[in-house]
Amino acid sequence: MNQAQQKHEMFIWTPLIGFDKERTDKGVADYYSTIGFKPDGISLFLFSPDIVHHHEDGMERERVLPPDNCNYYGNVRNEIRDIQEWTNFELRELVAGLESRGAETYMGLMGVYVDKDPRHPSHYNTGHREWLADHKELMGVWTIGTASLHVLKRFKDGTYYEDFFLAKVRRALHDYGFSGLHVADNFCPPGSGGSAKNGDYSDDMIDQFTAHTGIKLPAEISASVDDRDREGIQKRGAYIWNRYKREWLSFLTWRWAAFWEKVCRGLHEDGKKVIVNNAWCSEPFEAIYRYGIDYKKLYEAGVDYIAAESVATSVHMARELGPYRLYNYMTMPTLMKAYAPEGKLICLNGVKDSTEEWSTVGHFASNVEREIYSLTHYFIHTRDGLKRSMDGFLVCLGDGLTREEWAWLRERWDIGFAELPRTVLTPTFIWSDHAMHELLLDYIETKRWSMHKTIYEFAKAGGQIGAVARIEDLDIVSGPIFIPNIDLMSEAEIGRISAYDRGPVICTSPSDRPFRLPGSPEPDITFQDPIAGFKMRISGYRMGYLDYADITASLGEDDGSPDVEGDPRYAEDPGIWRLDLIYRKASSGFVQACGKLLRAAYVSGGELSADIEHPLLPMQMSDGTIRLLIGNDNRLQYRLPVVRTKHAVKQVASKSKFPALPVKLVDREGRTILPRSDRSHESIVNGGFIAKIPPGGMTIFDVALADEE
Repeated sequence: MNQAQQKHEMFIWTPLIGFDKERTDKGVADYYSTIGFKPDGISLFLFSPDIVHHHEDGMERERVLPPDNCNYYGNVRNEIRDIQEWTNFELRELVAGLESRGAETYMGLMGVYVDKDPRHPSHYNTGHREWLADHKELMGVWTIGTASLHVLKRFKDGTYYEDFFLAKVRRALHDYGFSGLHVADNFCPPGSGGSAKNGDYSDDMIDQFTAHTGIKLPAEISASVDDRDREGIQKRGAYIWNRYKREWLSFLTWRWAAFWEKVCRGLHEDGKKVIVNNAWCSEPFEAIYRYGIDYKKLYEAGVDYIAAESVATSVHMARELGPYRLYNYMTMPTLMKAYAPEGKLICLNGVKDSTEEWSTVGHFASNVEREIYSLTHYFIHTRDGLKRSMDGFLVCLGDGLTREEWAWLRERWDIGFAELPRTVLTPTFIWSDHAMHELLLDYIETKRWSMHKTIYEFAKAGGQIGAVARIEDLDIVSGPIFIPNIDLMSEAEIGRISAYDRGPVICTSPSDRPFRLPGSPEPDITFQDPIAGFKMRISGYRMGYLDYADITASLGEDDGSPDVEGDPRYAEDPGIWRLDLIYRKASSGFVQACGKLLRAAYVSGGELSADIEHPLLPMQMSDGTIRLLIGNDNRLQYRLPVVRTKHAVKQVASKSKFPALPVKLVDREGRTILPRSDRSHESIVNGGFIAKIPPGGMTIFDVALADEE
């Protein structure tokens, strides 16, 4: 039996419409009966920060809360009930009821400013004069417009918003009885237009920037610009982004850390906790480059949990903009954990949003099932053994789900969190903080691929990475390792990689910077992109068993995608989070060959394999069985991959809910072994089995092989 398990935490993020104020207990008992489990925490999504801004110390007077505190954007209903008019006293009773059942409750806020904007749908109803309408100096001033609260700014009198906010939120959390604070989009991270490239370039933020860095800007840039002067803001922004990008990003990461250090210190003094959503679905490098947010610095500042927005399906199904970022979002939390392993990391499980009107659990169930299985099956090597890269889920959102939908989710969570493997049979990605920070400088100059881009593109091509280890922990790793952008590591780190002798070593680097592992023989396999202008090279050491011709057969093929035009330093960076970061082109044939090389390094490759077009993540369990997670990138049709085995299959157990029927075995030639009434089929030596994978989904099999004869 597989016994090794790891404790995980489960949180729910839900608007007040998930409860019923007309019930004596505010609907708490019914809610718990519906969800069917005891969550560790519940974030009550009160949406508008005016719940803090308008809070009256001591809360002696009962008042009606505005609609946008009672439901996300004041939306009029969900699938279960109409919006209800809650009072502050009733909210306090709800918090007490949830806390009495052992759930830590969090005040969930965003920083959106609606201001009756006619572009918003009519059901976006704040129902009150927003506090920010009287403090517009605190609004984000971006090159593409002015919107949302920007919490790093100062009031007209020069005092910082964070000091005002901290004093108010301490009283609000205390008076309502919350266990902590949870902030998300448009608060931290800043507004969807609030990328580092877009600003904020107001006089206030530029004054903070120059005071911190000592940079002297030309008079025409430092001269006062009205927040409404879009042309002036754009001119200032273009100057800073193109000349002081590194300094601007360094300032922002410092400023966000200072904000959270102050807020967390105050809340921790009160025994409260803090949850912060990650920066618009971004992994560590992208979060710094695009938003000026450094996750490690947030943890060091005192943030208790970061919630990774790992919601590929809900983002893609919402609108026709950009590709389906499944591999991108599924690997993102692993890199976050590698960068800051001590911090607690929970992943958004995007299941339903009644206000935004999407339901993955209702309309794309197999996709969200794949997300659950994927996120629970990426691992990090630690001194205490193999651990999951995430510490639990935050259900997004938990107000409109039926009892049956909750039961369906619980079944999948139980499968995902069931047991830990003994070892992951893919190459292990070796993380280096030094390389990540060096990448920032190099990316500005070249737009080369990041480590994350390399990992998820190679995974899409069939070469998945199921585990990560920090370079400091290389001595506890065995088996194949993968180091994208190895040239960015320090000399000492490269030396440690060179001395690694417990498995194959695969690494990438730019072709125009000749690289060889010092003290090592020539690589057993090495090839570069024959088409791309900025050529990458991949090399494999201790891999003499490879079929070079098969792996490199796709070199020279290309999908015709464009490259960055002109000087990459001035390539137009995306302004909003739904657009992908700019990278230099890699030919599709080169990426396919790299995916094949990584797949060839799977430790299980000699025992068990499947065609490259079938995503395969293998790991060995404590009882010796091989667990296979097989995905299906076709969201319209089932897939029937043949899993070939060196030794006969003794038993195959489906650990997921599909398929329910026993698998079909195949003989050594790949032909299906059909059961016969005389049982003569039992004498046929099998050479594998046929799996069945639902459209867009994933199936998990535990495979036991016969002993070698």
